[in-house]
Amino acid sequence: LIMSKIWYISPSCQKANIGVNDYGSEMEQMYLLAYEITPHLDRAGVSFIVPPRNMDLTGRCKESNEVGAYFHIALHSNAGGKGLARGPVALYYSETGKIMGGKLVAALLALGQESNRSSHLVEQKNLYELKKTKAPAVLLEVDFHDSVDGVEFITNRRKDIAEAIARVIIQEDGKFFIPETSSAKTEEAVNLGLFSSQTDWKSPLSKEEAAGLAVDLLAIMERG
Repeated sequence: LIMSKIWYISPSCQKANIGVNDYGSEMEQMYLLAYEITPHLDRAGVSFIVPPRNMDLTGRCKESNEVGAYFHIALHSNAGGKGLARGPVALYYSETGKIMGGKLVAALLALGQESNRSSHLVEQKNLYELKKTKAPAVLLEVDFHDSVDGVEFITNRRKDIAEAIARVIIQEDGKFFIPETSSAKTEEAVNLGLFSSQTDWKSPLSKEEAAGLAVDLLAIMERG
């Protein structure tokens, strides 16, 4: 029996950490980010768990351990930079966590995120959520919420950040990233006869299916 890998996505439960301007709480923003990440994972067939907002760190670690999580990712935004600090920071406990943290940080920096961090990877052996999980874990500080520019990046680029994180997870899980399709474009393609409205986009197309789409598209183009 082949068991699916389960990714434990743990948004911050720190509702008292308030960012500048209209950022609101760290918890709220990280849950919003998690909810942008998970649809990408779902389409790719990646198994995941996002804990409820009222579950504390003890409960999260317990649940992560009980389900035998493959990897544990805590989502956070940073503070303490006096409004000047920028950039992602990944806190890790194990070498596996460090490697994953490096991939996540690189994915965010590839978006053009500004950073003045001397190090984006920090070993941290004292954080509860890192040391109490059996699965390799990383705590990703997406950016600083006490920075105006950091808040702008987190809130205005949320979809891009979510996709970047999801792509790392999906690749690590051995799956393929499947882009979100526009419902309007999908409806138009169905009306043209390009594919059925029941087409399952959860799995990558086989060569035969892709070839079939190409032939159908050519026929549609020839009809004008």
